[in-house]
Amino acid sequence: MITDAFRLDRKVALITGASKGIGARIATTFAEMGADVVLLARSEEALSEVAKTIRPLGREALCLPCDLTDDGAIPSALETVDNRFGRLDILINNAGGPGKGYGSLEQIDRERFDHTMNINLSSAYALTHHALPLLRAPSRATIVNISSALAWMVDRHFAAYGAAKAGMEQMTRILAYELAPEIRVNAVAPGAIETPSTAFITQNPEMLEKTVRWIPQGRMGQPQDIALAALYLASPASSFVSGKVLEVDGGMAALPGSAIEGVLARPKTT
Repeated sequence: MITDAFRLDRKVALITGASKGIGARIATTFAEMGADVVLLARSEEALSEVAKTIRPLGREALCLPCDLTDDGAIPSALETVDNRFGRLDILINNAGGPGKGYGSLEQIDRERFDHTMNINLSSAYALTHHALPLLRAPSRATIVNISSALAWMVDRHFAAYGAAKAGMEQMTRILAYELAPEIRVNAVAPGAIETPSTAFITQNPEMLEKTVRWIPQGRMGQPQDIALAALYLASPASSFVSGKVLEVDGGMAALPGSAIEGVLARPKTT
């Protein structure tokens, strides 16, 4: 059956930022397709709620409360994975966000810029670095990095976040070359997605209308849209795909950058 190419039976997948939104939906999708999942985020309580939806599927859900910006916490978390599974077939680097980095050049100083780079890029690199022995344990493994349309799109106040995501995409290409053929590395670049962090858009009709205006598909994306893209890149269905960035943005990439200013969710300035 051609659908078997999308199965993840007997695979072990680690998903960061798995407590809500895109990360949680990737975790449940992978479990539905047969994978045991390792859920990593800072909130143990939130992770436990996600795990409750996975275990009835007959799959394991290992909760790992961990702050990825703490370099010392990463080896300990991976030791738990090693003790339980002894390998890692799939790594999803999903954790991130604008953090302290949303604002003008005048507002964002070095500390805030570095914080944004850390939560989006440096922490993903550090986790991948430390996870390499586990990823090399199976004969083939995959890494999927969750980027953003802001890696290519020009918008005010996103210099730090955009730089971090652009860096993630270039890291994806270079590691795909470096780690081939045993480990494939790809990325997904979401556009405007309905998640808890974008509720201030979806709950404001005027702001929602302005956002959707620049999306040819006429709607914001759902976490499931990103989860299915991640499933494709993590599964045998994409066995000949590596070093690529899959844009899942409803067609925004077809629009000129000057026309789409403000299309993505803008967090409140901190």
